[in-house]
Amino acid sequence: MKYILVRHVETTGNAEGRFNGWTESEYTPRGIQMKAILEDELVKIDQTTPIDLIYASPIARARIIGEEMAGRLNQPLMVDETLKEFNFGIFDGLTPQEAMNRDRAAWEAWMADYNHQPVPGGENYVDYHKRLKTFLAEHQKDHLNKTVLIIAHGGTVHSLLLNLLELPMDSKWHFKIELGGIAIIDCPEGYGILEKLYTPDYSEK
Repeated sequence: MKYILVRHVETTGNAEGRFNGWTESEYTPRGIQMKAILEDELVKIDQTTPIDLIYASPIARARIIGEEMAGRLNQPLMVDETLKEFNFGIFDGLTPQEAMNRDRAAWEAWMADYNHQPVPGGENYVDYHKRLKTFLAEHQKDHLNKTVLIIAHGGTVHSLLLNLLELPMDSKWHFKIELGGIAIIDCPEGYGILEKLYTPDYSEK
């Protein structure tokens, strides 16, 4: 098995520093330019490592890239709810300052133990991490001897990466996954090996 994990490109929520979990957020003009470069990069990867399966989060900033890659690679797209970003609950779509203004007590409780303390109306990071572990476990047989492309979100890519490498959850802070970033993990006999973690050149030409 080989996994190609991709974080979506820049949206208005990213540019404004918002907690965009399940909240929809449109691409910025820079994000649109990034998307074209990212898709070309994934086509190049497919030319040397043919992609067998394509998954995407149902949230539009990831799903749209998945749809376009499915068309370019002539593969069906599987949209999976499990691949959604972290659910920030009452803070979803807000900036940190707006979140504090909305409910300071909930904000402080979450900041004190975000791994175990759920955001009101949302989830905590332990449950989120388990959600992605479940995705991998449920599809393990389907992914045997396949190259799997997954287009999702920063948190989702972090969690999938750590689950595949069998690393502790807080190890995510050791991996910087930029917007439009790509992680390639080879899993011979189910043992995860990080082959490559990089960000294509998105500088303006």
